[in-house]
Amino acid sequence: MALRTRNGYFLLSSLTLLVIQSATAATPSTSGSSIAEEKNELVVTATRSETSLWNSPATIQVINSEQLEKSTRLSLADELQDIPGVEVTDNALAGRKQIRIRGEASSRVLILIDGQEVTYQRAGQNFGPGILIDDSSLERIEVVKGPYSVLYGSQAIGGVVNFITRKGGDSPIGGTVKAVYDSATKGWRESANLQGSLGNFDYRVNGSYADHGDRDTPDGRLPDTGFENNSQGVWLGYTLDKHKFGLSLDRYKLSTQTYLDDDAYEEFSVAIPKLEREKVGLFYDFAVDGEYLKSIHLDGYTQKLERDFKNKVKVVTPSGSPMIGDLSVANQTRTEDEQKTYGMTLQSNFSLSENNRLVLGAQYQQDKVTQESVGKTESSSSRGFPAAVNYSKNTQANSKSEQTNWSIFGQDEWKLSDNWTWTLGARQYWLESELKSGNESASHTISGNSFTTLDSRSVSDSAFVTSTSLRYSGFDNTELRMAFAQGYVFPTVAQLFMDTSAGGGMTYGNQNLDAEHSNNFEVGARYNGNMWYVDGAIYYSEAKDYIASIACSGQSICKGNTSSARADYYYYDNVDRAKTYGMELSAEYNGWSVSPYASGNILRRQFIGQDMKTWDTGEPGVTGRFGVKYQLPLSALDLTSDLYIRAASKATDNTGTTTQKYPGWATLNLAFNSEFGPENQYQVNLELNNLTDKRYQTAHESIPAAGINAAVGLTWKF
Repeated sequence: MALRTRNGYFLLSSLTLLVIQSATAATPSTSGSSIAEEKNELVVTATRSETSLWNSPATIQVINSEQLEKSTRLSLADELQDIPGVEVTDNALAGRKQIRIRGEASSRVLILIDGQEVTYQRAGQNFGPGILIDDSSLERIEVVKGPYSVLYGSQAIGGVVNFITRKGGDSPIGGTVKAVYDSATKGWRESANLQGSLGNFDYRVNGSYADHGDRDTPDGRLPDTGFENNSQGVWLGYTLDKHKFGLSLDRYKLSTQTYLDDDAYEEFSVAIPKLEREKVGLFYDFAVDGEYLKSIHLDGYTQKLERDFKNKVKVVTPSGSPMIGDLSVANQTRTEDEQKTYGMTLQSNFSLSENNRLVLGAQYQQDKVTQESVGKTESSSSRGFPAAVNYSKNTQANSKSEQTNWSIFGQDEWKLSDNWTWTLGARQYWLESELKSGNESASHTISGNSFTTLDSRSVSDSAFVTSTSLRYSGFDNTELRMAFAQGYVFPTVAQLFMDTSAGGGMTYGNQNLDAEHSNNFEVGARYNGNMWYVDGAIYYSEAKDYIASIACSGQSICKGNTSSARADYYYYDNVDRAKTYGMELSAEYNGWSVSPYASGNILRRQFIGQDMKTWDTGEPGVTGRFGVKYQLPLSALDLTSDLYIRAASKATDNTGTTTQKYPGWATLNLAFNSEFGPENQYQVNLELNNLTDKRYQTAHESIPAAGINAAVGLTWKF
């Protein structure tokens, strides 16, 4: 098909432009109505109760169902990348993208599905759970930036991303069928959902499948960048007078592998043949409508994460001695882990007076982690001498651990006058992490066999965090806000208790770790008038007790090992602090036949460690997107075009052992959306990306970006 060649891209582009030119006699309409709808759009994440986006006390942005239906992106993470302050990271895994918010790593961003947390008890600050859901079940995505540990718990130093699923429909039966082809991966993504309401019942059934090949770049296709995923989901709801009951079932499965462009390895492969999330959720809402008590919400869920990890590394280095020759070290590792999560939340909404809204709640969550790993190391010299470097070693390890936390929380909102609203919130945590059991065994051709039983250990922690905000609405079409919020992230069981091996290296857990804490200050404004919509914020945060991996130098926690050129040994410790300040802005003007818009983030971030103090932390100083939209209603279809530039400034990272430099970049992109048929039930979406075939790589993605490519989506709504 024409999409497979560059000539095809320009052919499709030219044909679409001809369609626009032939219809210029029609009267264009602005998107002002959609802006008005955005002002009144209802959100829940910022307050744990339904409120308008305009009246939200936090910086929050929404990807709604209309945007999700039009999307032709490879993943939901890509759909979030144009939100100011949000960046995508991949850890060299094309199919497992994660997001960072305001410079904070993905492990410090809280992922929710219908308000229920997706935890991930792994190690490393850049290894959050990822986006283990697709858009076939979604109604919208709410992104709250800045710490929100008061309302939603730990991991929310950077922000909260809440994926909210569909709960029935406006008719007995309806749904969407969608297919997307992406030329960059020669891949397809298909999805479908069916939803509706019958009397007191509402339902949704959804499923998806995606299969993407290796990524095409200006330098050719990159090996080991293909991936597959699939998902299934069900929602069943029942309303009885003031009572609402709900059951959700969903499953997401991913298979991916690691891309590496490094000649230092004779052989290298990392694969995740299975990363699967399964969840069962129960929901209950009671509209009390009493004099003070207005509603009660109760939800509970059980969730299982299973991961299969395979790693193979071989390094050959010259010894410098003719008697020894070349030294070869090959490592193979396979780890299988399972995490079961049990969670429950009870929330009550009160109104103590006409100008008051009070939320009180309690939350319980427990993660149970089982891990089994096997490893093999083979070391040899090309001359077979000396004996000390010619050996093989086989290791086995298994462990069981738990992390349990209880918390109570509250948030009180007072309307002090017609124009002033004050919000105050607090949460108290109680946390216990425990290594239940474990053992390690090794067989070594030189030193013999060993077996170690791991003693059970436990670590307890507690914390009290607060937040407050003040809003003023005394100016026409303007909402001003000031906010302070604290963040809290406690160590995972992997960081506390587990020895993690990969790539021939070892990272040791440290049960003496402290939790990470942060304070965030923010001033923001929203304006909606005179055909303008503007939302901006200035923010500053201080974080401390960051958990980082430190090179071993014979410490007892490292079992006497020292990191060297032949073997990497690390341990976790609280060493880093960070200071971040920045400014975010989203603006759109709808007074002309074309609608110009811009969104972006200016950010500066400083790391302070034991032996380091630097502003070069790998963060681009400026990121953003700006462009123009044109909406053209025709007799047979509605056509929208969007010509835009996405860009980032250069970045330098001095926080590691070597300096990394990332050049700035900018890409030119063009998107079209056409809707036609009865009630616009059919959509054809076309995105022409990186039109100048720019060779680039973002600062937080390890895989080079695709060259010029096209993505086509076909959607049928019924």
